[in-house]
Amino acid sequence: MARVSTNVNLSKEQMRVYEWLTNDLSLPVFAEAYKGAALFIQQKPAGYISFVAHTGRDVMNGLAAAVSGVERKQVQYVQLVDNFQDDWRDEWHSGNELLTDENINSHLIPANVCQKISTLIDEHKSGRKRSADTSGLFFSTFLEYSDMDKIPDNFLSEWKAAKDWFSRHMHLRQKPFGAETAADLVRHFNCLDAYLYIAASSQYDRLKDLNEILDATNR
Repeated sequence: MARVSTNVNLSKEQMRVYEWLTNDLSLPVFAEAYKGAALFIQQKPAGYISFVAHTGRDVMNGLAAAVSGVERKQVQYVQLVDNFQDDWRDEWHSGNELLTDENINSHLIPANVCQKISTLIDEHKSGRKRSADTSGLFFSTFLEYSDMDKIPDNFLSEWKAAKDWFSRHMHLRQKPFGAETAADLVRHFNCLDAYLYIAASSQYDRLKDLNEILDATNR
């Protein structure tokens, strides 16, 4: 069995983030999860990739919402499909058949079922929009960007890339993660770490660090 090293500590920057989450924001649940993820990346215990990815996703989705009071709402896909699955008829499924003038009428679906399917699609679209809005919410809540349109594209793109990666890797799977996945985890967590530290810093340091990121990107 691989031995997990206990001789690890948060960096100075990570300690600032931990204290900010604990004391300034009074969100100990986020603080402890963040601390665990940061330490796990160093320790690399069994199953750490899924844990860190899950924590990263939850922090990116929930931290700004918790501070700003925005309600997080997930799309209830199971309930929405349950609403019309009993009304669905096998003959409405064309399989691999090509619709023709002779069989097209057999695929007409009652209005009440169409409405339930439409509700499912609308909820899905709303869920996608809420997911996109959480990225802008972090920058407007913590990084002085009251105008969402002025958030630099590279900030949003790397934030979204990290969140999407965390979402794809937070669940268990049959095949173990490889070395490339572990490297990607560090890269995306470092992205989250950097923005959290900037958010936890003073206004002067915050703006300076943001400008340094912009300068590095524009070279």
